[in-house]
Amino acid sequence: MTHAFRILTPQVDIAARTLRFGFNVSRFGLFEEQVTLPEDTALEQLKGPVLDRLLALCAIMIGTSYFKSAPVDRLQTAFALTPAARRMVELAYGPGLGEFYVRNALPYPPKLVIEAPEAAPLLRPEHGELERPRAAVAFGGGKDSHVASSILAEAGAQSERFSLILGDKVGARLQSMSETPVRLFIRRIDQRLIEISQSGEALNGHIPITGINSTLLTLVAEAMGLDWVVFANERAASEPTMDVGGHPVNHQFSKSLEFEDAMRSGFAEAGARAEYFSILRPVSELWTAHHLATKGVAALNFFASCNRNFVFAGPSVLAEGQRWCGRCAKCVYTSVLLAPFLSVDRHAEVFQSQPLHDPDNMSFLREIAGLTNAKPWECVGERREVAAALTHLLTVEGWKDAALISGIEAELFVHWDRAELLSAWDTALEARSEHRMPQAVARVVGA
Repeated sequence: MTHAFRILTPQVDIAARTLRFGFNVSRFGLFEEQVTLPEDTALEQLKGPVLDRLLALCAIMIGTSYFKSAPVDRLQTAFALTPAARRMVELAYGPGLGEFYVRNALPYPPKLVIEAPEAAPLLRPEHGELERPRAAVAFGGGKDSHVASSILAEAGAQSERFSLILGDKVGARLQSMSETPVRLFIRRIDQRLIEISQSGEALNGHIPITGINSTLLTLVAEAMGLDWVVFANERAASEPTMDVGGHPVNHQFSKSLEFEDAMRSGFAEAGARAEYFSILRPVSELWTAHHLATKGVAALNFFASCNRNFVFAGPSVLAEGQRWCGRCAKCVYTSVLLAPFLSVDRHAEVFQSQPLHDPDNMSFLREIAGLTNAKPWECVGERREVAAALTHLLTVEGWKDAALISGIEAELFVHWDRAELLSAWDTALEARSEHRMPQAVARVVGA
């Protein structure tokens, strides 16, 4: 018998706002996941082929969580795929799971056969430039989410924040990082998958979570009649984490421009009216940090990028009122980005400690500054940009003597050219890159 991973036809309970996704894993059998959508999600407005096509894209992305329990080389769908949907499968189960394959010592890239009927694309409704667009904004509590909302407001758009959560504690923590209400999706992963993953019977690892969030949020936006689906995926997300046998492996692949393009095509061929795009794609991470430090000053008091905010048991739990651990790659990375735009004292207030004064953080700094063979398996940005920020900080009174800043100087310029980094710093706030944003937003960021 040929082993295959099979994605079943999604089921919908319109009155209860719930979606059920089924998956058959050759080794473990049938799994089912349930997603409860936010209130006011009018699924009845989406009856018909558009709903079916968007549900299929959600199933494709959610399926990565179950596929990785026992990966095989054959994938089947119980529903037809448009050309763009098939491409999403190829990317989601290929480079989208790249970190999972590499960290589990599996062959990469995988040789995956996709068996699915073919579907013709639906026509996407066209609309011109909108006077007062309504946006669904993905919210994660960090600097990027807050800057995204600020840009949208400046562009004249109305926005609502949405988050996908696995439990009430996560929802409460996210709400504490936002000054406005956050609408929540609730994802109930099959308990049996959790059990076999914890026992070691199933393989485990990173999935393209941004793809899952994107498909679900687009479905909800379409049902609510919203115009834009906005993520804050940055230019740096396209930079690979490492290279394996000549193949790039990217922890953030589902945030990359390549995957954004694939999803935009998938949504268009599904007949979705809402336009999906990333609002930070054309700008640098330093531009985003500068915007937060100068235009989003209030958010500095409650935003957080430390992943330990979402740990609720064990020794890694943050103390009451603490938003930053001060001793992880994300804390060090965000600290470096904001340091050029904050005084040492204000920086310590924001981060509730002094991560750049702690010698124990040097290994994280070396990784994010390009002094090792790979970046950490985290959502961190371009190594060159980090190195440019450090080069600038070495010229700033109050910062140049911080333990990590002074301590990395000699090694930094063995790997990087000082003049090149100073030039990169000088242009970091003005440089713009390729993007897919509507003109109303592009004008705000000068892209």
